Amino acid sequence: MTRYACLLRGVNVGGARKMGMTKLRELCVSLGHADVETYLQSGNILLSTRTAQSKLGPSLSGAICKEFGYTDVDVLVWTAAELEEIVKGNPYLARGCDPSHLHVTFLARDVKPAAVEAIGMDRYLADEFAPGTRAVYVYCPNGYGRTKLNNGFFERKLGVHATTRNWQTLNNLGEMARERRREFPSGR
Repeated sequence: MTRYACLLRGVNVGGARKMGMTKLRELCVSLGHADVETYLQSGNILLSTRTAQSKLGPSLSGAICKEFGYTDVDVLVWTAAELEEIVKGNPYLARGCDPSHLHVTFLARDVKPAAVEAIGMDRYLADEFAPGTRAVYVYCPNGYGRTKLNNGFFERKLGVHATTRNWQTLNNLGEMARERRREFPSGR
């Protein structure tokens, strides 16, 4: 089995698209996934499954829509190893940037780094961003609530669905995924 992090887009944000995490975990178990955990209320799921990564997002999305009565819910999926690489790849850590001002915008599909760079970071200073693998690292020294470099910004500029997590949430998800991988290194 492979360990995955499944990030739901636009769930439990500002009172919209309400979804109970207990019910979400139960749904994932009913679909045959194992070691299901959720983190916070914003739609962060960790699970182990034999389902292919390319099929897991659409499968979960369809089941969630049916269970909760939504027309669409994007589910962006990373293996635990990919999530770990995203954590390790943050260019702002080496610069000593305050982690409380770091975010990662996860992209639903690959986007060429040149497309991210073409946005022109100099127009948005003091905020900064850098391309990653299916992700954009965002540094907002004045706070995420004040930046133009939010989730919607990258969706519009790159033409791709996305979901953003703060650095603490991402690190906690990464740690949860690592713990399970150590517990069951060869799968089960």
